[in-house]
Amino acid sequence: MRRGHTRAVVFVVSVLVMGAVAFASGMQRGDEHRVARPPGGGPPPPGISQADGPKHVIAPTRRVGGRLVFRLGTLDRDRIVAAWLQQARGRRTVSVRTVARAAGRAELRLRRPAGWSGARTRLIVRTAARSGVHGCGYGRFERARWPAGCWRPYSAASPFNQPLPRSPRLAADSGLVARILSFGPARNLVAGYADTEDDYEHPTYWSRPSDPKFRLHCYQASWGRCQIEGHEIRIPDAARPAAGSDGHLTVVDQDSGWEYDLYKVRSKPAGGGVLEFRWGGRIRIDGDGLRSGGVAARFGNLAGVVRVAELASGRIDHALFATVRCSAGRFVYPAQGAGTSCASIGLPSENAPPLGTRLQLAMSSDEINELRVPAWKKTILQAMATYGLFVGDTGGGTWGIQLESSSTFTSFGVVDPLVEFAQANGWDRHEDVWVGRLHDGVPWSDRLRVIAPCVTQRTC
Repeated sequence: MRRGHTRAVVFVVSVLVMGAVAFASGMQRGDEHRVARPPGGGPPPPGISQADGPKHVIAPTRRVGGRLVFRLGTLDRDRIVAAWLQQARGRRTVSVRTVARAAGRAELRLRRPAGWSGARTRLIVRTAARSGVHGCGYGRFERARWPAGCWRPYSAASPFNQPLPRSPRLAADSGLVARILSFGPARNLVAGYADTEDDYEHPTYWSRPSDPKFRLHCYQASWGRCQIEGHEIRIPDAARPAAGSDGHLTVVDQDSGWEYDLYKVRSKPAGGGVLEFRWGGRIRIDGDGLRSGGVAARFGNLAGVVRVAELASGRIDHALFATVRCSAGRFVYPAQGAGTSCASIGLPSENAPPLGTRLQLAMSSDEINELRVPAWKKTILQAMATYGLFVGDTGGGTWGIQLESSSTFTSFGVVDPLVEFAQANGWDRHEDVWVGRLHDGVPWSDRLRVIAPCVTQRTC
């Protein structure tokens, strides 16, 4: 996201009498927001990057009873990322949903925290600098109102959202690409696996305050301390993990801004209760997409996942998540886990990829457009050329990319949109599934290359 421009601030010194209460100086005109450090100083809540877009600092215009009234002016409700009340005493998170709804009325009323001075309290609203990062309706996603193709998770500073430079430095281990390709052809994309034991993808659910409450329990105690053990979160009752043995499940709380990434979910009782899973973690949806616990590299479960809405829009505006059969037993930035090593399954370690390896398809946009492949495949290849793909997990017989699980939709009784997309785009039908052949027609051996980790770290 690009940084927003700073708007002028006009402080109005006034006295508004509400009953016997004087609401004095420090008022800011409600239709003018400034991008600055709020009273009390300090950084925004954890994970919110300065690159995420303008930070609007809004003073209350008046007080009505125990509530502060804020004028939201021209805030774009579809680009609100996070919101909180702040003064020297600290911060209080404000629901993104609440602010987005109020933006349509241009006025927001919030209860003044006990002991806080109304005149010194500021509403801080972080907005996206451009649609497609946190915009496109973020804050109001739910069943039947899923993210459009223009949306992507995490901040602009996330490695997954950083385009590669025109001539990036390449890694020295040139045999790595040949080793990855030796695992076999790129894995086909398959529509129709939702709710079957073949579904190893990542379903995502957008919680609401009215959803049942679940207490999280990591059952793999021998792995150490699970960072989300005992957390209580809201999850749609209909939500279910991917039916494959990995049992992935992702929940995003849009009000707090946390993404919860769960691995091997084995018990999710109807109506709430204790949700059991092997391991997991949480990260900020507006952070860098790293240091979670749902996949081997500790990327967020949403990182690099290709969604059907993106395929339908003809544009993927982020790097992709890649899986390989096995790894070198080590990792490079931005990964923080090694996955299953080739040595551990009896395969040679030579030139095996470490998790975190960033690959790029070294082709220009024109070259990709000239390939005799369908449009959906060109959409994926353009993302591989512009952003690359990060090796984030191990397993399966070959290598490939990660899709959004259609359980995201079918758990609510909705027709699988990936099946509809596959049917409309000529994927090959095999009984109850449709196959998109990613490998065919692409010069992988000639054009796939490895990017030096320092490029992603932005140190070279």
